[in-house]
Amino acid sequence: MKEVLDFLKLLADETRLKIIMMLSQRDMCVCEIMDELAMSQPAVSHHLRILKKSGIVRDDKDGRWVFYSLNQKAFARGFVSIYNDLFDQIRNNLENRQLHRDYDACLRIENEMYSCLRANKK
Repeated sequence: MKEVLDFLKLLADETRLKIIMMLSQRDMCVCEIMDELAMSQPAVSHHLRILKKSGIVRDDKDGRWVFYSLNQKAFARGFVSIYNDLFDQIRNNLENRQLHRDYDACLRIENEMYSCLRANKK
Protein backbone atom coordinates (compact mmCIF):
# COMPACT_ATOMS: atom_id res chain seq x y z
CA MET A 1 0.00 0.00 0.00
CA LYS A 2 2.93 2.36 0.68
CA GLU A 3 4.01 2.09 -2.96
CA VAL A 4 0.52 3.13 -4.08
CA LEU A 5 0.45 6.09 -1.69
CA ASP A 6 3.91 7.25 -2.75
CA PHE A 7 2.92 7.11 -6.42
CA LEU A 8 -0.33 9.00 -5.80
CA LYS A 9 1.56 11.67 -3.82
CA LEU A 10 3.83 12.21 -6.82
CA LEU A 11 0.84 12.71 -9.08
CA ALA A 12 -1.03 14.87 -6.56
CA ASP A 13 1.41 17.75 -6.88
CA GLU A 14 0.36 20.06 -9.73
CA THR A 15 3.92 21.01 -10.71
CA ARG A 16 5.12 17.40 -10.81
CA LEU A 17 2.08 16.40 -12.81
CA LYS A 18 2.79 19.17 -15.32
CA ILE A 19 6.41 18.01 -15.59
CA ILE A 20 5.26 14.43 -16.14
CA MET A 21 2.89 15.59 -18.87
CA MET A 22 5.65 17.58 -20.59
CA LEU A 23 8.12 14.70 -20.37
CA SER A 24 5.53 12.32 -21.78
CA GLN A 25 5.74 14.36 -25.00
CA ARG A 26 9.54 14.65 -25.25
CA ASP A 27 12.81 14.79 -23.36
CA MET A 28 13.55 18.20 -21.88
CA CYS A 29 16.34 20.01 -20.06
CA VAL A 30 15.79 22.04 -16.89
CA CYS A 31 15.86 25.32 -18.83
CA GLU A 32 13.00 24.23 -21.08
CA ILE A 33 10.93 23.11 -18.10
CA MET A 34 11.70 26.37 -16.27
CA ASP A 35 10.58 28.36 -19.30
CA GLU A 36 7.41 26.34 -19.80
CA LEU A 37 6.37 26.53 -16.13
CA ALA A 38 7.72 30.05 -15.49
CA MET A 39 9.51 28.76 -12.40
CA SER A 40 12.98 29.17 -10.93
CA GLN A 41 15.75 26.65 -11.50
CA PRO A 42 15.85 25.58 -7.82
CA ALA A 43 12.08 24.97 -7.79
CA VAL A 44 12.15 22.89 -10.99
CA SER A 45 15.24 20.99 -9.84
CA HIS A 46 13.51 20.18 -6.54
CA HIS A 47 10.57 18.56 -8.34
CA LEU A 48 12.83 16.74 -10.80
CA ARG A 49 14.89 15.39 -7.88
CA ILE A 50 11.72 13.96 -6.29
CA LEU A 51 10.58 12.44 -9.58
CA LYS A 52 14.05 11.05 -10.26
CA LYS A 53 14.31 9.54 -6.77
CA SER A 54 11.00 7.76 -7.36
CA GLY A 55 12.35 6.31 -10.61
CA ILE A 56 9.61 7.87 -12.74
CA VAL A 57 12.03 10.30 -14.34
CA ARG A 58 15.57 9.65 -15.51
CA ASP A 59 18.31 11.94 -16.64
CA ASP A 60 20.73 11.65 -19.53
CA LYS A 61 23.84 13.79 -19.69
CA ASP A 62 24.56 15.02 -23.21
CA GLY A 63 27.75 17.07 -23.12
CA ARG A 64 27.13 19.90 -20.69
CA TRP A 65 23.34 19.48 -20.85
CA VAL A 66 21.18 17.13 -18.81
CA PHE A 67 17.97 15.98 -20.43
CA TYR A 68 15.15 14.47 -18.43
CA SER A 69 12.79 11.81 -19.71
CA LEU A 70 9.85 9.85 -18.40
CA ASN A 71 10.68 6.29 -17.42
CA GLN A 72 7.74 4.57 -19.09
CA LYS A 73 8.24 1.25 -17.31
CA ALA A 74 8.38 2.81 -13.82
CA PHE A 75 5.40 5.02 -14.61
CA ALA A 76 3.37 2.05 -15.87
CA ARG A 77 4.41 0.06 -12.78
CA GLY A 78 2.86 2.79 -10.63
CA PHE A 79 -0.47 2.43 -12.38
CA VAL A 80 -0.31 -1.36 -12.25
CA SER A 81 0.36 -1.07 -8.53
CA ILE A 82 -2.70 1.13 -8.09
CA TYR A 83 -4.81 -1.29 -10.05
CA ASN A 84 -3.51 -4.44 -8.37
CA ASP A 85 -3.06 -3.24 -4.81
CA LEU A 86 -5.73 -0.61 -4.36
CA PHE A 87 -8.56 -1.37 -6.77
CA ASP A 88 -8.36 -5.14 -6.29
CA GLN A 89 -8.50 -4.68 -2.51
CA ILE A 90 -11.49 -2.34 -2.75
CA ARG A 91 -13.24 -4.68 -5.20
CA ASN A 92 -12.55 -7.64 -2.90
CA ASN A 93 -13.82 -5.71 0.11
CA LEU A 94 -17.02 -4.79 -1.72
CA GLU A 95 -17.60 -8.37 -2.84
CA ASN A 96 -17.08 -9.69 0.70
CA ARG A 97 -18.65 -6.76 2.48
CA GLN A 98 -20.37 -7.57 5.70
CA LEU A 99 -23.76 -6.06 6.24
CA HIS A 100 -23.41 -6.12 10.02
CA ARG A 101 -23.17 -2.70 11.60
CA ASP A 102 -21.27 -2.26 14.85
CA TYR A 103 -23.70 -0.21 16.91
CA ASP A 104 -21.75 -1.02 20.08
CA ALA A 105 -18.81 1.09 18.87
CA CYS A 106 -21.15 3.95 17.95
CA LEU A 107 -22.87 3.84 21.35
CA ARG A 108 -19.54 3.67 23.19
CA ILE A 109 -18.19 6.76 21.39
CA GLU A 110 -21.48 8.58 21.87
CA ASN A 111 -21.40 7.86 25.62
CA GLU A 112 -17.80 9.07 25.84
CA MET A 113 -18.74 12.31 24.10
CA TYR A 114 -21.68 12.91 26.45
CA SER A 115 -19.47 12.16 29.46
CA CYS A 116 -16.97 14.79 28.30
CA LEU A 117 -19.73 17.34 27.76
CA ARG A 118 -21.17 16.72 31.23
CA ALA A 119 -17.72 16.99 32.79
CA ASN A 120 -17.08 20.32 31.02
CA LYS A 121 -20.37 21.79 32.28
CA LYS A 122 -19.36 21.29 35.93
